[in-house]
Amino acid sequence: MTSRDCALARRLFRTRGGAFSLWLPMLIASGLLLAAAPLAAAEPVLKDGVPHVTNPAAPRDGVEELRLEECWRRGGEDDDEVILGLVSSVLTDKDGNLYVLDAQQNEILVFGPDGRLLRTLGRRGQGPGEFENAQRITFLPGGDAIGVAQTFPGKFVGINLDGTPAGDIKLGGEPAAGGFCALIGAQTGGDNLVAAGIDVAFNQAEATMNRNHFVRSYRRDGTVGHEYHTKNVRWDFSSGFTMKETDNDYVWWRMAVDREGRVFLGIPREDYEISVYSPEGKLERVFGRAYETWPRSAKIQARFDSIVDAQLRQLPPGTNVDVAKVEQDIWGIQCQPDGTCWVTTSRGMYEPPAGVFTVWDVFDRDGVFVKQVQAKVPGKPGTDLMLVTEHGFAIMITGFWDSVLSVMGATAEDDDAESMQIVCYKIL
Repeated sequence: MTSRDCALARRLFRTRGGAFSLWLPMLIASGLLLAAAPLAAAEPVLKDGVPHVTNPAAPRDGVEELRLEECWRRGGEDDDEVILGLVSSVLTDKDGNLYVLDAQQNEILVFGPDGRLLRTLGRRGQGPGEFENAQRITFLPGGDAIGVAQTFPGKFVGINLDGTPAGDIKLGGEPAAGGFCALIGAQTGGDNLVAAGIDVAFNQAEATMNRNHFVRSYRRDGTVGHEYHTKNVRWDFSSGFTMKETDNDYVWWRMAVDREGRVFLGIPREDYEISVYSPEGKLERVFGRAYETWPRSAKIQARFDSIVDAQLRQLPPGTNVDVAKVEQDIWGIQCQPDGTCWVTTSRGMYEPPAGVFTVWDVFDRDGVFVKQVQAKVPGKPGTDLMLVTEHGFAIMITGFWDSVLSVMGATAEDDDAESMQIVCYKIL
């Protein structure tokens, strides 16, 4: 890759504030929740030897409230010790410690079960244990180190839990070979380290960029283990290029890995369907439920118009854009230790019932839609974000979208937005 190619790559992937425009495909991963006419009870149907379960719109066991007790909160205007930039990923361990990636500050904050700041891990840089432009963190197999998923150039930066370097896992080709790997997401289950990203290759003569979106497992030496899913997109800048939001859509947040190393992917953008793969890459099951895709509200449409406009400023002059008018059916997937799969949808996130902050669809190990779970806590649906951890905590990130828009150089939705906070709830 020439120096000109490298400069183009950085312009295409970099946005204001040191973040990368790869936030766009990661952030444009949202899902839906809509009551439809009830169907018959879920019955598995074999298709090419793989069980497919299509559930009715209503859960088998109805709706229940998630009982939460606030443990602590950090950040915000009244916290002189902790100032948060953009929290993009959180982890908990068996001892109740919370690991928080601040993608803007390029550090991991470690909080104890009582909310006390114990230490910080990593820092901005390119040396051992240092990183830039990271979006996700995950425990590496064995659980004694954290892998920081650095976007560009794509690699895992290994950091031991005491803060010492644990060695990097380099992925994909080097720029000198005519391409690079951009790493977007990462999760570990058991011994299975799973990454989602883009292999990018330039053809300067043809003014094209080939983008291979992938989900695959990696070994500690950086070699590929198993391929779970790919999507190929070709950008042609030679004449009249239109960047389509739907082309950039992928399973960045519509993916999860359970404790057994099985991989859950919400592959279709506008179809409520989740595919489950064994750690070795075999499709084991497909499940979903009856669902009607949600047209974006005026507020959410303006949000994504602004995000794509910020992206457009990084692309060659004359580039056109095509922004979707509907949201994805599935926004996020989380696997719990009891074998259940919790699915976030954008109606559950953007338009929950009155008095409810967010809603999850819960499926059992066989893919049966057993219940919906509601969280009734103070918050701003669609602006704040809540994640359920596998160690019995629910973590709210306040002002999440306001911070994302600010970092990307997009139009802010609330000029009076408060500083970001982390609120830790214990699930009772």
